Order: sequence, then C-alpha cells, then structure tokens
Amino acid sequence: MPTMTADPPLATNSQSATPARHVSDLINGFWAAQAIYAAVSLRIPDRLGRGAATADALAEAVAAHAPSVFRLMRALQTLGLCSVRGDGAFELTPAGELLRADVAGSVRGRALLTGDMLWRQFGDLTEVVRTGAKTRAIVSGPEGFAELEADPARLDGFQQAMAESSVRAARGAVAAYDFGRFHKVLDLGGGYGGVLSVLLTTHPRLTGAVCDLPYLAHGATAYLERAGVKARSTFIPGDFFESVPRGYDAFVMKFILHDWDDERARLILENCRAAASASSKVILLEQVVPERLGCGPTDQAVIRADLTMMTVGGKERTAAEYGELCARAGWRLAEVTPAGEGFSVLEAVLA
Repeated sequence: MPTMTADPPLATNSQSATPARHVSDLINGFWAAQAIYAAVSLRIPDRLGRGAATADALAEAVAAHAPSVFRLMRALQTLGLCSVRGDGAFELTPAGELLRADVAGSVRGRALLTGDMLWRQFGDLTEVVRTGAKTRAIVSGPEGFAELEADPARLDGFQQAMAESSVRAARGAVAAYDFGRFHKVLDLGGGYGGVLSVLLTTHPRLTGAVCDLPYLAHGATAYLERAGVKARSTFIPGDFFESVPRGYDAFVMKFILHDWDDERARLILENCRAAASASSKVILLEQVVPERLGCGPTDQAVIRADLTMMTVGGKERTAAEYGELCARAGWRLAEVTPAGEGFSVLEAVLA
C-alpha cells in the first residue's frame, strides 16, 4: 500500500567527523528505529505516561521479560527518550513523551509504521533497484488497502501514522498559504482527516469533507469528532480513480500523487478536473525534489521518501515534473510555496 514519507531527520554532527565515522554512523542507524519500535509496540511509553517505573514494574505491566526490558530502557536512555532516577525508576524525557498515544504531536504511529512496513520495504530495496519492480515484501497499491481492511489493528496504526504526518504538514501549510480564501474544501484521499482537521480549526468559517475508501468511515468520523470539527465536516466514501465529488472549491491532497506512477497520478488529477468548477483549485502538499541536491537533512528526507515510494511504485517529483503532470490533466501549476520541514504547497488552476 502507499506509505507515508519520513519526517526530516534530526541533525547530527557525523558529517563533521572523519569519513569513516560518518559512514559508520549511517550504517548503525538501524538500531534506534527498532529499539523505539519495540518500546512502542509494548506500549512502554504509554505506561510511563502514568508515572516513573522500574524495569521490573514495566515488565509486569506490559507482560515482558524484566531483564530484557531493563536493557531496552538503557537503549532508550542513550537515545535521549528516557532518563533514570536515583531510585532506578525510568521516566520519559520531553522527546520520549512524543511516543505516547495520547499526547499532542505524537509520533507513535510513525514509529509503528517504520518498524514494521517501512523496515520490510527497505529490506527489499536491493531487489527493487535490480529489477525496477515493486517490492514483494509487502502488498502495495489497491491490493494493499484491501489487505489492511482485513486487519483492523494494523489499519488503525497505519491511519494514525498518516494523520500524525498530515497534521504536521497541514500546520506548516496554513502558515504559508491562505486557505481562508476557500469556502468548502475536500481532503481527497485524506484517511482519517488530519489535514482537514487543521484547516477547519484554523479557519472557523470553512467547511469540508474527507473522501476516502468506505471502510475508513468510522475511524475518520471518530477522529474528526476528537479534533472538534465534526459539525463542519463529513466523510464521503469514494475512490479517486473512479470519480471525485463535486461542489468543492479546493481539492486538497497531502502525499497522494507521490504514491502513484505518472499514469495513475494523471487519472486522479483528471477526475478532479471533471469535478471542478471554473474557480476550483487543486492544492498539493508534497515534498518537492530540488533541481540540485545537497547533503542536508531536508534533501535527505525527500530522497529517503523517494526511495520509499520507489519500493511501492510511486515517486517524488521536482516542481517541473509536477507542472508537466498537471498540464497533462488539464491543470496549470500556478504556485509552489515552501511550507517548512521540506514540504511545499503546490497550487494548480484550470488550464
């Protein structure tokens, strides 16, 4: 199935070290993702959210092996995610708090997605590069969504990760681009509605809907209610490869076109055009590949995203490539606005 791109990496000092140390640091990056995944899978951060606890107490609470929990907690300590008190009890740092499910800005879903699906995708990267075919380590595309539908726990984890990323991207977008000019927006392929929740919270006169596959209706409705925007939003079951709902002056898509090859992406844009009024706009929230790449964290993030999407048949694109894609579907790319953390807001108008 399509997967979320990674957030920009934390800055490190490895590039100022010797070349050997820099390369070693890159290679050794694997362990942190899996240590975090193990802790989150066991819900250790959620237990620590109720107060400090020893490794023995944590092990009892999460039904795990106490000596191994202790060793895992030491790993999290070195990563700056927890600290240990004088009495031997562990407690979360401010960074570790973000691994809880019930905090603002949580990245718990991201940790679960990375340790599970993304881990398997990247484990197959050599074969993807060798053959040019999609990974067989996971089921992707429409079939992947059907597989998720049959596994409610993984479905919710995936969609929570999508929502976390959507909220972060949308907050940057509303700071950079005026969504208040619109009256009614459609969060197309929006999952639970993370983008829509931010747009409606920021602009109290705005109304909108999330359009996605029918089995997401319950989760999306509950999410929008928790976000406090249920009265001004709705969920519309649909498939953007078949058609797009009419009656909206903005079709907002966050990390949608990057999921697909050019032909499928063009079809989505064509269906938006068929549903558009004369003044409708397409608003894309995407990571845009720079024409010239450097070694900084933002460029690393977009290229990491491109490798991720390559494994499932999608791609990240340059602004020129987005312009060409829009033109083929009857749109004109009118504006590209950087929105922080490597994201951009791309506005397209009818050609």
